[in-house]
Amino acid sequence: MDLLDEDAFATLHCDWAELLAKSNADPLFMSWPWLYSWWETWGESLGLELVLLGVYKAGDKLVGIAPMYRHRIPLSIGMTVTRMHFLGNAWRVSPTVRTEYVGLVADSELESDIALAVGAYLKTFAWDELVIPDSQEEGGGALGHALEAACRATPVVRSESIGVSIDTALPIDPWLASLGPNTRRKAFNRRCLFEKRLGGNWQHCENNGASQAVFLDQLNRFHLKRWEKPCFDDKACQFHLKLLSRLSDKQQALMSRLVVNGQVVSVLYDIQAGSRVYNLQSGYDEHFHHKLSLGTLHLGYAIEQAFQDPGINEYDLLAGSGKNTFYKVRFNGRQVRFPTVDLVRSPVLRTAYRLRSWLPGGLVSRINRVFRL
Repeated sequence: MDLLDEDAFATLHCDWAELLAKSNADPLFMSWPWLYSWWETWGESLGLELVLLGVYKAGDKLVGIAPMYRHRIPLSIGMTVTRMHFLGNAWRVSPTVRTEYVGLVADSELESDIALAVGAYLKTFAWDELVIPDSQEEGGGALGHALEAACRATPVVRSESIGVSIDTALPIDPWLASLGPNTRRKAFNRRCLFEKRLGGNWQHCENNGASQAVFLDQLNRFHLKRWEKPCFDDKACQFHLKLLSRLSDKQQALMSRLVVNGQVVSVLYDIQAGSRVYNLQSGYDEHFHHKLSLGTLHLGYAIEQAFQDPGINEYDLLAGSGKNTFYKVRFNGRQVRFPTVDLVRSPVLRTAYRLRSWLPGGLVSRINRVFRL
């Protein structure tokens, strides 16, 4: 077990990619391009302490990675809470980007042993809580069990989100037939109006830095108009441009737009990693035409392409809801649960959590403020 520094992190991309291919870890969110770009963007500015653990077999073969950091929070009562976090999220620290399917990167044949080794190592570290946001597994998976045993850490589910993923390895026709008539009309049947009457078309964007920067700017402008705030602030834009420049040969940016008479009316930001396409963001002119739901129409094009590509098995809509409704469920995919698991080691914080379950709301709010829960 080695505690790796930032210089080692910067040069780990090849070994990381090789290990990731042998693991059950998510091929986008737990990849080196995503996590290193996140750390480079927010690590120093948020005052985070890198805790990047590498697990090696004989012959210096990398078989496991625990990509984490430590953050200390001074409380008004004179004590300090020390939280361990997984890279990719700054839960209760600061807004960044959202990283899902979080967990260890471990050789699938050695996953339990690697979790136990990481748990034993973390027993020697000073921390009060270890947070796994949008966890890939219930209770923090093998690492959660290892920390319960090694550190007497109590798992607490702090929140839960629901995502939707569409199986595109099967033929498209049964899936289309399973959709509600309104969703099918918005996502597919309105193409006749969009293409033939309005002259619209679906275009892929070029995968170069200049085109990607223009694309992110278009995405932000649509969000400003619809939500009165940009989709990505300056730091998030920096993150995405770094990420896109570092994608491996098993990852690909899939940026597309809907265009009518030279005017961009919708943009869709996807990334393919392995056999899965991740729908990261979209933006569109919601007032363009009263018979068109451009966001749903654009998703229809992207999902259909995923069905047609034999190398793609899933189109993942990820967690989160729309402006007014949980529109993703209408695409009739598999629902995915994303619990945020807090492994609580500190006896004081464990007591605070227990008290919250039976105290009145006002006192619960006070405990939350005092302990930054």
